[in-house]
Amino acid sequence: MDQYVYISIGFFSIIIVLLYFYIFYEKVIELYKNKKLNKHAQEIIPLIDSIVSGITAEGLNYNNLEQIKVLSKDKDKRGIIEERMLYHFENKDKNYFSKLTKICEGIDIIKYEIANLKNRNYFHKALAAKNLGDLRGEQAIKALLDEVNTSNSDLKYNILLALAKIGDEDSFIKAFEDIDSAIILSERSLIEVVDTFEGDKEKIYRYMINSDNSFMASVFIKSAGNLKYQILNEDISKYLCSENKELKISAVKAIGSMGDEVYLDTIISLLQDSEWEVRAVTAKILSNFDSDKVLTPLANSLTDAQWYVRYNSATAILNHKNGINIISYVFQGEDKFAKDIIISAIENSQNGVQLFENSNEPERMELVSQINKYRNSKHEEAVV
Repeated sequence: MDQYVYISIGFFSIIIVLLYFYIFYEKVIELYKNKKLNKHAQEIIPLIDSIVSGITAEGLNYNNLEQIKVLSKDKDKRGIIEERMLYHFENKDKNYFSKLTKICEGIDIIKYEIANLKNRNYFHKALAAKNLGDLRGEQAIKALLDEVNTSNSDLKYNILLALAKIGDEDSFIKAFEDIDSAIILSERSLIEVVDTFEGDKEKIYRYMINSDNSFMASVFIKSAGNLKYQILNEDISKYLCSENKELKISAVKAIGSMGDEVYLDTIISLLQDSEWEVRAVTAKILSNFDSDKVLTPLANSLTDAQWYVRYNSATAILNHKNGINIISYVFQGEDKFAKDIIISAIENSQNGVQLFENSNEPERMELVSQINKYRNSKHEEAVV
């Protein structure tokens, strides 16, 4: 029995010693590799920086470009070159991007990344797509479009983002035309991609907003709202009367977020829409308008059958500069539905009833008294 114990101890001791030597070997290799990379970096980075610093309004200084191209044939050196070029893309003004891209094309960095798109490993493919976007490589457009129909979400996202950064309108539109609501990417991811586009935004927005693909039209409408693209409001406004609920909601949000009063009457009319989601979004978005004409319709919506519509209406009234007049009128009346929802909006506002309590204006002080009186009566009813 003891013999087996000693054999086991000896066996595991040998394994531990071998593992120790393996770790030691890996550390030595890693140190050697890092030392080698640092040596290459000291040689390469000044060359890259000298080329980039030679960029002028007239063009490029091509000194050292051939030398860099030769160095890029080595995988390790190419990694250093690409990393340095990406650094300059991150730290230079966008006016320099086209010249930086020409440098990358001249030293074959973009050609190597296009080859990486053919890698079977999806991680490497996605990284290649990301780098091609960061390098703004127009040479890569065809290769990116060839891969855009992938079922891998990470790769698809990076391809679309790359096309957005490259900024070619026709290829970007082509990539998006066949996308529908069944796409593997979230709507938020798509909007982020669209927001990033660096080409002629007006061209792609007009085209896609008027697309027969309702899902993509909705995505571009929401993106236009994010970017406050008022020039597109006329195109977007036609969807305020759309039979498609999602398009209608997107249009209300986009135009409402910009506070464009040209379409205010149409937006107000949507407080009577048959879909409660449309009414709720409309009530919420009307808080972006200063016009007093929104107050009476919002007051009428305080008795809507849907809680979210009532709550958003109350919040919009509460945030309006003249909303106090409506609130005061409600608390002088007998409509408990309207009073309760205003109380709820006040309690969920950042400052609550303090919005009025700290005021020296008689009408605001009177309103606080009315609100507190109603609260107390509700409490007494609950106790009884």
